[in-house]
Amino acid sequence: MALSLVNVRSLLCRSANTGTKGFMSSPIRLRRSIRLSNCLSTSPYCYNHSRLSSRERTEAFAWLGDLVPVFGTTGNKVSVLHDPTVFFNVLKGRIWTAEKRIVLSSLYLGNGPLEQELVAALHTQLERVRDLQVTVLLDYTRGSRGTNNSRTLLLPLLQNFPDRVQVSLYHTPDLRGLLKAVVPERFNETIGLQHMKIYLTDNSVIMSGANLSEIYFTNRQDRYIVLHNIPLLADMLANLVSCVASFSFQLCRDNSVTLHPSFNIHPYKDDIDKFKSEARRRVMDLLKPGYFTKLSDPFFTDAPFRHRKKVIGWKRELRERSIQIYDGDDYTSHYEVEGRDEESDEEMQLLIQQGAWVMVDTRTKEKTVVHPDSSNVTQLKRTIYVDTWICPLVQMGPLGVWHDEMVTRRLLRTAPKESELLLASGYFNLTEDYMNVMLQADADFNILMASPQVNGFYGAKGIAGSIPTGYTYIAREFHRRVWQQAQQDRIRLQEYIRNNWTFHGKGLWFYHPGEDLPSLTLVGSPNFGYRSVHRDLEAQLAIVTDNWALRQQLHQEQRHLYQGTEEVTKETFQRPDRQVPSWAKALTRVIKNFF
Repeated sequence: MALSLVNVRSLLCRSANTGTKGFMSSPIRLRRSIRLSNCLSTSPYCYNHSRLSSRERTEAFAWLGDLVPVFGTTGNKVSVLHDPTVFFNVLKGRIWTAEKRIVLSSLYLGNGPLEQELVAALHTQLERVRDLQVTVLLDYTRGSRGTNNSRTLLLPLLQNFPDRVQVSLYHTPDLRGLLKAVVPERFNETIGLQHMKIYLTDNSVIMSGANLSEIYFTNRQDRYIVLHNIPLLADMLANLVSCVASFSFQLCRDNSVTLHPSFNIHPYKDDIDKFKSEARRRVMDLLKPGYFTKLSDPFFTDAPFRHRKKVIGWKRELRERSIQIYDGDDYTSHYEVEGRDEESDEEMQLLIQQGAWVMVDTRTKEKTVVHPDSSNVTQLKRTIYVDTWICPLVQMGPLGVWHDEMVTRRLLRTAPKESELLLASGYFNLTEDYMNVMLQADADFNILMASPQVNGFYGAKGIAGSIPTGYTYIAREFHRRVWQQAQQDRIRLQEYIRNNWTFHGKGLWFYHPGEDLPSLTLVGSPNFGYRSVHRDLEAQLAIVTDNWALRQQLHQEQRHLYQGTEEVTKETFQRPDRQVPSWAKALTRVIKNFF
């Protein structure tokens, strides 16, 4: 039975507001542990004793608007999920309620019972809604692995709805020639992947690091942030997926593949530089700083990080009429008062002094003054406050697109002293550049990684089974550098430990000095490693917020992930199960840029 829209919303609200039962504070420094302990001892929702004003808290990140598109919204349109089962149910529920479009971008789609449920939900909704369009973007190598794979599971959708379903398979241009011929199927994905995890229905998005596979719906911990009804952001992310799809293979009804009609350059047979140049041009056209902010919702300020600023304007003909503003799922009625001509400026000024609000539609440049006597003006004021900014970050090293690395590096490098950054990665393999930046920075860092037992490669056969040992070696060498440079009070490592679970969480939480709640988070697919920077196609969101409730949700998410973790010490690497044989050290040095 399909979940109703009300049930989906209820599920989102419950998951966003449920705290964890137990908590081990993340000990970046002793003073922070004490502050967190005091803050959380009585309630998961504590009063934030801030040393910063609202403006200072958000404008510290205003430089993002010079690098990437920025979307203004309200924090009540963002929800944080904690559990993979909830993620699956919310995703399936949103598929059941989609009316216009479904866009799914993932590394691959598994072929187990839960994945079949998702495909069945897609099929049902396509039958029910005649105008629904479905777009799926996967990686070619991972999606084609084995006999029963992502392609074969999606074929019935293509066969039954050929005009409304598109399945695209990105193939890295770096896997070609002799390399493509000799690298086994199981390892050819190490050369480069489509790794973006974007799950979009209509105008809402789930941004995650999780793939569409049963283990990610049951007992593999990741992150999942839901952005409700933000049309322009959804359009931008849908356009990003469509852009990558345009230079990817298109799956046909007979399970063959063909080039996209708009792109006639073969990824591994034609000239590699020509392919990369044209693909890069298409992606960069979407990522111009401020490009989408010019088209922002007329009831939100359009300038990145402009702080609740009133804009004064008028119209020629004086009239008063009742209108409605559509805000998400609710209509808000109010009265619109328009000025007669430029001589009416004094009248408009008087209205504004009395409490009227002026809104500007940045597409038409029309101004609207909300009369102060409107019975709904309080609701309207809440509606037009912009307290959260969302910045899409894209990293496509093979194509020469470096936005995510630029932003991440700047965050790490410029974070002021006593600010605290918590980083999570399922695979500890930071780039040399990121490690050097953290060792030279002023901020405090706590890095959460998977313990060997909860690493996704633990217990695998062959070379893959030695990968957790390789991560142990890389972590040990970084930990040694931290101590050699006397940075152990500022940089700490934590290990995620949970029986019968694996850890795949990734991202960052930024706490300003003296703040108990984060003001920024990064969420999406990158792992801060060499592959994320140089080999794969990655996307994540930087979310800057001054919304107290959303900051609480993000703080609760951080608490949830750090619950039950153990700090990595010198003694950790002296344990028998953490010994790294010489052959593993040598192998890791050779292949660390491929996993």
